[in-house]
Amino acid sequence: MGSKRSMLTNGLGDALSQSIAECNRVFDMFTGSGAVAWHVAQKYDREVIASDLQSYAVALAAGVIERTEPLADHRWLDSWFDRAKEMQPSRFLQKATNLQEKLEVEQIAGSAIEARELCADFNLPVCFAYGGYYYSPLQSLWLDTLRITLPKNANQRRIGLAALIIAASQSAAAPGHTAQPFKPNETAGRFLKEAWMRDIQFLVKRAAVSLSEKHAKKAGRAIVVDANELANQVIEGDLVFLDPPYSGVHYSRFYHVLETVALGEVGEISGNGRYPPPEERPRSQYSLRTRSKPVLDGLLKVISQKGASAIVTFPAGAASNGLSGEDVADLSERYFAIEEVKVASRFSTLGGDKKHREARQNTTELI
Repeated sequence: MGSKRSMLTNGLGDALSQSIAECNRVFDMFTGSGAVAWHVAQKYDREVIASDLQSYAVALAAGVIERTEPLADHRWLDSWFDRAKEMQPSRFLQKATNLQEKLEVEQIAGSAIEARELCADFNLPVCFAYGGYYYSPLQSLWLDTLRITLPKNANQRRIGLAALIIAASQSAAAPGHTAQPFKPNETAGRFLKEAWMRDIQFLVKRAAVSLSEKHAKKAGRAIVVDANELANQVIEGDLVFLDPPYSGVHYSRFYHVLETVALGEVGEISGNGRYPPPEERPRSQYSLRTRSKPVLDGLLKVISQKGASAIVTFPAGAASNGLSGEDVADLSERYFAIEEVKVASRFSTLGGDKKHREARQNTTELI
């Protein structure tokens, strides 16, 4: 997800370092993968407030920025996994394990039908909505039962939920996002099998152990809220990092599976992507061509009026939501004295576009 991890070593990290020395708090208003929020919270003694419209993004950020101590003792992980195992129905578990062991690319279509039939009547959200599509029945069962049995201890729960989301992202049978799963056919069957064979238990534990070592220097907050609403809480001396959406399609279409894992529930699903109804998916005005420019203008205006400073990143060219890097720079210049840097980057096409089918494209990005 996103390009901010690489950009932190390619200009963005330096821009943050130069600005943070003079600020009190740091807002990450479109936190996404949480990479910038994690970076700032771990490196600087500043309160970080991370926000997003999607719960999975907020859970990822919270996994680090809301904790100020590492968790060196990992025995809670074994207890968590034991609780999850105890609630797994033996008959379903046996069938799911048998299907997993006999997966073959040549018979992947039949395996998918069997997997979907097995999961269709199992009333847990990941199994019901995505079993036999994005995940094998066995993977679905572990994701559901681990979500239900998350620890009650606040810090362990934060780490556990973030680890589940990371593992769900790493194992999803989809091309870098979850807009649609791989199809069980000759072309994509090998990718489907490869994804279904990934070990959820291993991926969750690996992510949890890695997260346990990370923590903030100063306790922060991660909240689900619209950026333009949160801007009213900014005060003089704050630094606001903005990486607004560039897609003309709502991001919730691409990450609805991770949102289900984060929330632990899903409504009725439909379509090739197994989507919940549109009214149940977060919708951003930044993904509307008619609204993207005025809402960004309003956001920058409020931040300026509050006396805060901002760092903005955006692809230099035209984006599908109607904004371009030039637009962003022009809007910023209305309210701020600006410094502009262009850096080489890569951005996700969210599955390709009409001209390019590669998932990621080289691009120039503005800071």
